Amino acid sequence: MSSLASALKTLALRSPESFRRRVIVEHSGRRFNAVMQRWQRDDFEALDPAWRRLAGRPRRGGNAPLQRAWIERPRGHSKTTDLAVQAAWVALASRRKLQGVVAAADREQAQLLRDAIERIVAWNPRLCSDLAVRRDRILNLRTRSRIDFIASDVGSSWGLLPDFVICDELCHWEHEELWHSLVSSAAKRPDCVLVVLTNAGAGCGWQWQLREHALSSPEWHFSSLDGPCAPWIGEEALEEQRRILPPPVFERLWLNRWQHSDGAFVTLAEAEACRDDWLTMQDLGEPGRLYVAAIDYAEKRDNTVGCVCHYAGGRVVVDRMDVVSPGPGRPTPVRWVEEWIRRIARDFHTVRFVVDEYQLLSVIQQYSATYAIERFPFGGSRGNHALAVNLRNLIINRRVAWYANCGQIHSAAGRDDLETELASLIVKTRPGDRLRFDHVNDGVHHDDRAFTLGVACLELMKQNHGGDFLHVSSPEAGGGFLA
Repeated sequence: MSSLASALKTLALRSPESFRRRVIVEHSGRRFNAVMQRWQRDDFEALDPAWRRLAGRPRRGGNAPLQRAWIERPRGHSKTTDLAVQAAWVALASRRKLQGVVAAADREQAQLLRDAIERIVAWNPRLCSDLAVRRDRILNLRTRSRIDFIASDVGSSWGLLPDFVICDELCHWEHEELWHSLVSSAAKRPDCVLVVLTNAGAGCGWQWQLREHALSSPEWHFSSLDGPCAPWIGEEALEEQRRILPPPVFERLWLNRWQHSDGAFVTLAEAEACRDDWLTMQDLGEPGRLYVAAIDYAEKRDNTVGCVCHYAGGRVVVDRMDVVSPGPGRPTPVRWVEEWIRRIARDFHTVRFVVDEYQLLSVIQQYSATYAIERFPFGGSRGNHALAVNLRNLIINRRVAWYANCGQIHSAAGRDDLETELASLIVKTRPGDRLRFDHVNDGVHHDDRAFTLGVACLELMKQNHGGDFLHVSSPEAGGGFLA
């Protein structure tokens, strides 16, 4: 490295402010200070003294720095990039060996901050030459400082002695044990910096209580943006999100408003509006038409559902939905699925089956040489996210239709069909702002009919519109299904 480059690096690492003036955070080569907003600057300046002291570069005099922060912003408001800049600076600038921990609900979410630091290293090769990016850590080759990225593996977090802790998307953490282990570990070091980075959450559980503590405590920096204010998020993109997402989810993700409960997927009126009284349950298909048949199998506790649909006239049409419920000592055999596949293939001619690649592996192996069978990761978060967003979009725009009493089950509790099931669903969000619908876990409600319909709709839309049929750009993540 030339003497000039070395001098510029020394100057950049003198303080977090100097680093932000020089570090590049975009493909375009623009420096961070040139694109930073006032609300970003406020959060940075609140934590700068703590980061400086941790790195052994404190200012003389002044009050004791705030070492705890709760930063709550809407989606697309540079949460990940901002903390990546701070973490990169302290890992580069510290005069002693530091250990930092980034914790998230799952490995995929933890990887986002790691990837953001990797981009900073790639775009600033001279400035960040000391940093090496590994699969699950960032390492300073000169000082041996390191940043570890962990998921909700509570056992691996006890006993840590971190110098700084970043809790990413805390409101998505399902259990508080990881938080307990990290906050207690942070208390072991007097200069430890702890930052919570999150979107607004739902409910009045432990995250809400922690938020209220941070809001009222003089030892915490608390920051919460009221609605979207980033200039890079346009009104057109927001309106698109408003149309696709359930209102409580839109308010939480984009308006940054805490919700009292999980959002409802669709209302009963919205579901009933998709009923077409001209339609009837079909026993036979039309030659030359492509049908998609999705199957959700459950042996004992849940319903097993087979759903056949086709695409016509700009909408998905449900041809039939068969439901079998298990009973005490009467599980649903896999044989039911096998017989259903053979019957549907015979009666509907051109059929593409979509089945669970894990639960029905034996069925896939048995019939894949005879029938067109697609595997769907029924338990995968990204697949469930696309399924939920697509199905809700189709319902609220009346681009899916079914016959009266579709999916009906005779129940002592009263009406129980596809429409009532859809109206009973709640929305859950996962790390990375992925969402899925779920049922109330009370032994009465189910989501099998809605899920099977969603799988069939997703496959049909892909077949008829390709991979971009529900492409929603994300200002921060760069695109995808509400990525």
